[in-house]
Amino acid sequence: MSVRRLLVPALLSAPLCWGCSSKSVEDEGGGPSEGTEPLAPQSVRLTEVYRANARVELSATALAFSAAAEDELWVALRQFPSGLPCTMNVMTGCSALPGVMAVISGATGDAPEAVIKEDGNAWHFMRRPTAMAWGDGQLFAACGEARTDNYEDVSIPYAGPALWSSDPAIFGVEPKPTQNGTHLDMLHETPYCMGIAHEAGNAYWLFNGEAGSLDRVDFHAPHQIGGEDHDDGEVHRYVAGELARVPEVPSHLAYDSERGVVYVADTGNHRVLSVDPSTATAGDDIDVWEVLQSSGMMDGATLRELTAPGTLELPSGLTFADGKLYVTDNATSLVHVLDADGKGLAVYDTQLPAGSLSGIAVGPDGKLYITDMQAGAVQRIEGPTP
Repeated sequence: MSVRRLLVPALLSAPLCWGCSSKSVEDEGGGPSEGTEPLAPQSVRLTEVYRANARVELSATALAFSAAAEDELWVALRQFPSGLPCTMNVMTGCSALPGVMAVISGATGDAPEAVIKEDGNAWHFMRRPTAMAWGDGQLFAACGEARTDNYEDVSIPYAGPALWSSDPAIFGVEPKPTQNGTHLDMLHETPYCMGIAHEAGNAYWLFNGEAGSLDRVDFHAPHQIGGEDHDDGEVHRYVAGELARVPEVPSHLAYDSERGVVYVADTGNHRVLSVDPSTATAGDDIDVWEVLQSSGMMDGATLRELTAPGTLELPSGLTFADGKLYVTDNATSLVHVLDADGKGLAVYDTQLPAGSLSGIAVGPDGKLYITDMQAGAVQRIEGPTP
């Protein structure tokens, strides 16, 4: 399928300011513990690291520290939904769709500096981003909350993750006439993508909001900058129907390479899960919209609930570091700290308005960094208040 390209005005013009089946093991003693006392939230101090200042309001949905540049933080930004159509004949709403990246240098210090970078065809390759994940070196992947990355009156749900280079000579640079944006790869079988996590190489896990599944994609070798050759890609679908999307609230993922499991902020089901894909076997075919090396359903992955009912309302941001899971609750603006088996270790109260929290990352300074969706900002958690 050819990718339609629509040229739209740059998203930002003002300067920035900063200041399916699955196997459950709950009944085998592996689920959340019952009868434990909930942890009392601790108030925390926040320092604002970044706030977008543009001619349109922006929402900060996800963030990740670069694996290639010291103390450099990337933040996914998108506009709030316009409610306007984006069709072949009525394109007034299309300019509201492209996402951008804020690149913050010196993010852990006292004087961070930020620039905005926008792909030349972000209308297709970075539509309404929900999540990003760093891969190897300068490579990262991102995905967004769209049924299709083409015009919205097409019937095919043609959307999914794109692979990028953070090289400043590539990403956000005006494409050459022969280039379709500056992306390095893309696959189109994951509509309403709400979360992404890096496994290894160019393989990533995705929260498929339409299928309620985890999709494992492997881009394999990137194509040339702005190219179109995706036929070495793979897409395999796990735990279909087990996950639930909540519109406008990202559902982030994390991959635990030691255990080989994917942690999931299952927003619509108010829980955090671990999914072990190693127990799955090949099942039926899935719909694909391009030539792929391999694809299909994977049945029998082991799914475990890590949080007891009532612990979380709308889990959204999620990261895994040093054996701990950090989960943001979009409904309560609390940050929950769990061990890898779901035991509660701490709860932090950011005191931000409900609906604020999404992405979370652990910085090289060991501190937590969170996105404020409502304000288009990044906050650093300095620690509990006295």
